[in-house]
Amino acid sequence: MRRATMLLGWLLATGCDLSDDLEGEPCGSDKDCSPKQECARTQQERDTDLPGVCAERGTECVTGKQLGCECMPDVLDASCLSPAINALAEYPAMICQPTELVCVLDPEAAATTEG
Repeated sequence: MRRATMLLGWLLATGCDLSDDLEGEPCGSDKDCSPKQECARTQQERDTDLPGVCAERGTECVTGKQLGCECMPDVLDASCLSPAINALAEYPAMICQPTELVCVLDPEAAATTEG
């Protein structure tokens, strides 16, 4: 996140719009994103000390990409299989919970990392 913050400061000073570059990048607060974005971070991400993602203002969470967000099991891109967070942030494996249709931690992946 520090890298993104430093890059953001430099590019803002030069007048560049970073919205596309920072879209989906990990963040801890709105300061980590471009001025046109906010840090979409769910309560579940806060509770588990996970980063949010830079997203367009008004985005509560990115469907199928963040812990606690709505998911659609029949749509690969929105099924919780690949979080929006890039490889710089350690984000746990998720699955789409079939009855509540929200992204939850994958219990099999959690058992593998604990054992």
